[in-house]
Amino acid sequence: MKLVVKREPFTAALSAAAAVVPLRGARPSLKNALLIGDAEGNIEIQATDMEVGLRYRLKAESIQSPVSLCLPCITMAGLLKECSEEIVTLETSGPKGVLTIGRDRFEVLGQEASDFPIVPGMGEGPTLTVPANEISKMIDRTIFAAAREQGRYAINGVYMQCKDKVLEMVATDGRRLAYCKKKLKNAGGLEEGVIVPIKMMQEIRKLCDNVPSGEELQLAVRDRAILVCGSAVTLSSLVVEGIFPKYQQVIPKDSDKEVTFKRDALSQALRKAMFLTSDETRTVQLTFTPGTCEIDARSPDKGQAQVKIEVEYTGEKIAIGFNPNYLQDALKVLATDTARLELKDPARPGVLREGTDFQYVLMPVNPKD
Repeated sequence: MKLVVKREPFTAALSAAAAVVPLRGARPSLKNALLIGDAEGNIEIQATDMEVGLRYRLKAESIQSPVSLCLPCITMAGLLKECSEEIVTLETSGPKGVLTIGRDRFEVLGQEASDFPIVPGMGEGPTLTVPANEISKMIDRTIFAAAREQGRYAINGVYMQCKDKVLEMVATDGRRLAYCKKKLKNAGGLEEGVIVPIKMMQEIRKLCDNVPSGEELQLAVRDRAILVCGSAVTLSSLVVEGIFPKYQQVIPKDSDKEVTFKRDALSQALRKAMFLTSDETRTVQLTFTPGTCEIDARSPDKGQAQVKIEVEYTGEKIAIGFNPNYLQDALKVLATDTARLELKDPARPGVLREGTDFQYVLMPVNPKD
């Protein structure tokens, strides 16, 4: 078989596959990508680590005969990035691929395609269509709060659900919870919520950056797998088994104190105070009095800090401790210059809100702990 293809789209496809394949500890076939070419000049690159799967479609300049072969995508992607020629020729002989690029020739050892696992495609059934830029915002606003510790199962991912044309994403690690929603013009699919693994959400986020501006993604659930299709790429992953926490019950609804603040002012104040914290005392205390927020931090081996900023608050004095890193994580994803913090008492969670579409629940921390 002889295949002629433009270098840049071929490199993009192999690079996308290289981001999915496992680097170590997997059977040899998974470290390769499956290349399939047909007589009409269509190429599909498939890759998987048995958690996330990828199908990447592109057009060849010409294909002499159909081909199906596993090739080392990491090696080939790196090699092609070092070349500047426009056209690449790939010839196959058994499990070996021969690349001709300009005056250079490279032999790469691959494997027969028979051992490569099946990577799901979209297939038939209901799909949910969402603008890629909206999906990317929602992922940014939730994924940071998902649990990373092994064995947390149901919270090692981001919960997604679409009901009454409202798409929701939620993530929690047990110490904080990030929730966002988006009203859609049309909806179909994802009525029953699913928990999407963190790695899959990361790959979806990359896909959002790589599709043309204004493009929409198609989301679907097929046999306990979630699939996302955009432009030339289809991603797939098994959903996380388990029951996601009842997040609506976690979001406080009886807060009676409200603080409005400037995002940048609070973020800068936290950065200052954090210099006087340590790994053992990763806590700051926020004391609110009418018009003012005082941020206190202290560490036995560094000293202490007191930083004040102006806020809009008219209630009684209240002091509450938070992990400053967790608070900063939420401030980074706010889209507006101001936000609202709702409190009940020092022992109850605080809720950071931006409008009605983003809520961030943060458990308090006792500075003396």
